[in-house]
Amino acid sequence: MLEHLEPLLENTLQSMDCALYDVALLKENQRDILRISIKALKGPTTLDTCQEASLLISPLLDVHANMPGAYTLEVSSMGLERALSKLRHFALSIGDLVEVRTLDHQRFKGVVQEVQGDVIVFRLEEEIKHVPFAQIKKAKSVFEFEKVK
Repeated sequence: MLEHLEPLLENTLQSMDCALYDVALLKENQRDILRISIKALKGPTTLDTCQEASLLISPLLDVHANMPGAYTLEVSSMGLERALSKLRHFALSIGDLVEVRTLDHQRFKGVVQEVQGDVIVFRLEEEIKHVPFAQIKKAKSVFEFEKVK
């Protein structure tokens, strides 16, 4: 149901220099929640950015969502530590450190360098690793605090 909304959301968010990260329909405490995660393409994704996106998205959902009942709209940043399960997630995580598990049981941490078609390019400490998206079992971004000297 949500797949038909993604292009509409992407186009709307582009108009404010943001990208759609993910859309999820969840149930929490007997309430339906439509959670939309975004990334500002210029600068940080602030609370003001999320509020502006919410104001743009809400009327579109009223017309196009076809939700079966009442729901709560939540628009938030994609977060520091998050799951990467779509090619779009990797494309929006270029420059970020991620932890990856592959279908052939490899585990590694690397920085997302680029997405080449359906291949993700990672920079590890001393090598560049090309991994087909279809071979990634699980991936998540990792935030590491810098030690103050």
